[in-house]
Amino acid sequence: MFDEIRIQQLADNIHQDLKLLKEYEDELRYTSEPRLKGRYEREIQRQRESLSSNQKEYNDSMQSLQQAIDSHPVPEPVMQETLDAVSQIFSEITATESGRFDSYLITDVAVASDVVDDPKLDVGHKLKVSIPIIPLILSYEGEIDLKSGLNLKKAWHKLKTWIRDKE
Repeated sequence: MFDEIRIQQLADNIHQDLKLLKEYEDELRYTSEPRLKGRYEREIQRQRESLSSNQKEYNDSMQSLQQAIDSHPVPEPVMQETLDAVSQIFSEITATESGRFDSYLITDVAVASDVVDDPKLDVGHKLKVSIPIIPLILSYEGEIDLKSGLNLKKAWHKLKTWIRDKE
């Protein structure tokens, strides 16, 4: 939990450093006064150092987080149960009366259901499961060969238990 918070803080700091660096560079570009130029050049150097430090810590934290994830892969039975739950949800969506869900969703679910329920699946038919760890930055991904049907609540509890045990 601490690592996730720190990584988000570092991402925010990097964003703020880049924004401030751009502002100082713009001010330097438009000033003609020597004292201000010297001040802006010092601030630009300070911002670059701060940015470099934050980026290094961010990269190190991301690397250690990735190593922790790689050392604790999600077991295949848990992935299979999750896939089965997805199949069950797809079945419920396609079985409901029309008008309850968006037509695009129903079309997409129908296509995905065909892949999930296909009894002749080959290597090309896999479901890629992604668990966001840091939204838009880092997620855990796993692939599952598609073949069965499952209890979503049971799979969710097993996945949560497995993750808690790894912490």
